[in-house]
Amino acid sequence: MYERFSERAHLVVDRAHEEARALRHWYVEPGHVLLALLREDQLEGLPDAPFGAVRAELVAALGKGTAEPGDFLPLTGETSAVFEVAAVEADRLGHRLVQPFHILLALLAGANTVVADVLSAHRTAPSPPRGSLVDPLARTLLDSLTGAPAAGPPPGPEIPVARTVPPPDHDPYVWAMS
Repeated sequence: MYERFSERAHLVVDRAHEEARALRHWYVEPGHVLLALLREDQLEGLPDAPFGAVRAELVAALGKGTAEPGDFLPLTGETSAVFEVAAVEADRLGHRLVQPFHILLALLAGANTVVADVLSAHRTAPSPPRGSLVDPLARTLLDSLTGAPAAGPPPGPEIPVARTVPPPDHDPYVWAMS
């Protein structure tokens, strides 16, 4: 799945695993991918970007696990879908390699409620239609990840992504092993 990922996109995947491990989660979900994107080096020092607030709210929404995770952290189905959609977004834009901004586009197109809730809480404009990147936070993220102002890509096909259920009160992996 990662053959077309650029070095920076691979770094986002690695950082998503680091974020999941830091939160003591036994899996990598889309929220961890967004946290990894917020760690991109090019995002530092951007004026008026609420990345610290978004990061804090996302960490609070994801919560902390109760036990140290094992060596292998699997991707949830939703996270795998995000990476697959990132490749579709790269194709749609005519790019050979998947870059971090393609991953961001895939996250914005997905139906993950945690990511959507946190991002919508920081919007200063009404929710844009699919394919329109007028959301200021998304535009700032895209501008910084691409190095150029974001032009709205043409609307693509709606890609179904499973909606998540609220996280359980306990860590299911630890609970199953005890």
